[in-house]
Amino acid sequence: MAFDVLESTNTTLRQMLEAGTEAEEGLIVAAKSQTAGRGRGGRAWVSPAGNLYASFLVKSDGGLLRAPEIGFVAAVAMIAAIQALVPDQASDAALRCKWPNDVLFEGAKVSGILLETACAPESPDVYVVLGMGLNLVPVALPEPLYAVTSLAQYGSHVKPVLALEALAKHLARYIEIWRQEGFEPIRKIWLAHAAGLNETITVKLPSQVLTGRFVDIDSDGALVIEDNSGHRRRVLAGDVVLPS
Repeated sequence: MAFDVLESTNTTLRQMLEAGTEAEEGLIVAAKSQTAGRGRGGRAWVSPAGNLYASFLVKSDGGLLRAPEIGFVAAVAMIAAIQALVPDQASDAALRCKWPNDVLFEGAKVSGILLETACAPESPDVYVVLGMGLNLVPVALPEPLYAVTSLAQYGSHVKPVLALEALAKHLARYIEIWRQEGFEPIRKIWLAHAAGLNETITVKLPSQVLTGRFVDIDSDGALVIEDNSGHRRRVLAGDVVLPS
């Protein structure tokens, strides 16, 4: 379903599912712009026309336990889509996954992913409303917290509808791999693109800040960091700051 303007594609898709309308897996809600787009932690996602804003409805076969894995599926699908759209510029070395759900192009954020779980009325199934944004044209942020880029800065002039087609194609492919083979093949692809792997990173948690070497993501997607004494710690949620 395509709209000119929405408050948020995630909000619209979630409302459709929870209202018991004909919202089935595979449904996509896209908008040319959003008035209240958001990222993780309720942060605002600036959403001017010209970029891709879409939400996909994905059933989590493993319920709430496996729902976070879909974010990693989405990240590797986004990388594959970008490589299809900008084949001459988007090398494996240029594209990186920043834990837990950003995609970087030469160190600058080009895509963000937002997962929200939801259920249909009187249904035991758990769904993920998977919001995905891709900067196709430059975005002016008033006070950017990090570097931001767009595909236009790499010579691409692709329209949102074509970007959506590419993303939907690759997302369907990787969801099928995840369902048939489990999380491990997705985890391996993600780690091959992991930003900051084997480097010292900082992780901001609500009550503390951790520093350690990023050594792995666990079998459930948790970040694994190692301190100077060799002690490893799993992090389920937090904001990663990469070395400059």
